Amino acid sequence: MTDSRRWSTSAAVLYVLWGLLHMGLGVSMVIGDLTDGAPDTELAAESLLYFCCVSMLGAQAIFVAVTMNRVNSRAGYWLNVVVLGVVDLAFVVFLVAPGHVDLIGGTVGPVVWLLATACATVALRREPTRA
Repeated sequence: MTDSRRWSTSAAVLYVLWGLLHMGLGVSMVIGDLTDGAPDTELAAESLLYFCCVSMLGAQAIFVAVTMNRVNSRAGYWLNVVVLGVVDLAFVVFLVAPGHVDLIGGTVGPVVWLLATACATVALRREPTRA
């Protein structure tokens, strides 16, 4: 296994971890929200929508990681760097910083994203292999 391949595989594994964390949280919250029936307030409906989106972003992260980041794809790199980065940044700014989510629990996803992005960046700089 080449050095670049090790880095791209590490990035893919970390992006899959990011995706699993978000899918797990999203699905558990959607199930929890729906156990009481359909949302009865706007806030409850928005919460449900948010967690549906979190679940789908987790699935997207896993798909891109397995099909694109693993083979050091430049397009896969940008998809997971930009999309997941924007999501994590917004999460930190709007939920973690104001204290709606605890600091430790709220920074796990962004830290995993940072590690995955660092590995993917090293992999691409060493040997860009796919468009």
